[in-house]
Amino acid sequence: MPAAEPRRATPSPAVVAFCNAVPNVLWSVLSLVPLVVFCYQHVARPWLYGFVALSLLVYAWPTAWLRHLQLSARPAVYRKLRVPALNHLTQHGTLVNRLLRHRYPQYQYLPPRANLAKVVSTSYHLERFHWVMLVYFLLTTGYAVALGHWGWAGLLSLLNVGYNLYPIWLQQYLRLRLRQLPRLG
Repeated sequence: MPAAEPRRATPSPAVVAFCNAVPNVLWSVLSLVPLVVFCYQHVARPWLYGFVALSLLVYAWPTAWLRHLQLSARPAVYRKLRVPALNHLTQHGTLVNRLLRHRYPQYQYLPPRANLAKVVSTSYHLERFHWVMLVYFLLTTGYAVALGHWGWAGLLSLLNVGYNLYPIWLQQYLRLRLRQLPRLG
């Protein structure tokens, strides 16, 4: 009988990527399916292409602009809005990390301090993505209002807050928390 393979102390990058993809796919399906349905059924194609083009311009925003758009320099403001609660159900969030640590007790998401710059850079990338989507949702919501589709406008607004505004605030909050870590000497 062959000997059992030793249990890995940490998960493979593929396992980590898969576990973190699950909440991304879940939130994206819940938010984007209604948006796609509305766009397919009601948005004229030239308007749709224009909304996409305008939204994608946000990717060109410099990081300095994102810093100016930050809600607050105080983590307490984000806590008052319950932004940290969102971190339980996101990629690299509390739930995903807890599940990974259950199977791989030595797993830690936060990299060594030398790699924190990469975490900050990634947070700006994620924030930009959600700004792009926020602008697209706003344009589409405005289109729904112009057509008198008030139910769609309400739903798209609600989804925009949950899928884009709160994730933007979460990235800002996480960067504030990273700044509070003691500096290496």
